[in-house]
Amino acid sequence: MVSVATARSLPVRTGLGGGRPFGEFRSAIDQVVLELFRSRELHQALHGPGNVNLAVLWDDVARLLDALKRRPARALRGQRDVHRHLVEGLPGEALFIAAAMAFDSLKDALPLFDVSAKTARARLGARLSSAEGEIALRIGRVLSMAGDAFASLPAARTWLLTPNFALGGAVPRDLLKTAEGEQLVVAELQAHAEGGPV
Repeated sequence: MVSVATARSLPVRTGLGGGRPFGEFRSAIDQVVLELFRSRELHQALHGPGNVNLAVLWDDVARLLDALKRRPARALRGQRDVHRHLVEGLPGEALFIAAAMAFDSLKDALPLFDVSAKTARARLGARLSSAEGEIALRIGRVLSMAGDAFASLPAARTWLLTPNFALGGAVPRDLLKTAEGEQLVVAELQAHAEGGPV
């Protein structure tokens, strides 16, 4: 079995997942993203005094995500396990972590999750709804895949925030509200990984 770290080091033109079945590749990424969402270090940073600064949080998220992806792979849990986590509710902190992955301000991120600032704050220390959790996981999954395709998490984040001609001028992160939108974004990433234009 190829680890996420090994897949990350493959040349860009091999496609996403380095030739592994997409389901296996996706499960490996989901496992890393779920672990990131449970990070005690990130949770502590979010429970500090004052407002959440997404730029500072992004630096911590990128560092931890990179470290998690470089670790030797653990035994893969399937999509059924991921679904169970979503149904039980991801930690409320995942909303803020995902927001830092794709937005410069929390105010801009909240409409994607369909929550108010007050509701987002109430999620800290609580659980996300399954719909909110799915959006957070999609953001983490696509950022991680884009990090593999671009060989850089900062480059992947910039790509997520930039209008994309191949997506009809849409900003990739804005399409992650739905599973269908995620499929379009992943298809565009795959095309890039295979040598197509971005």
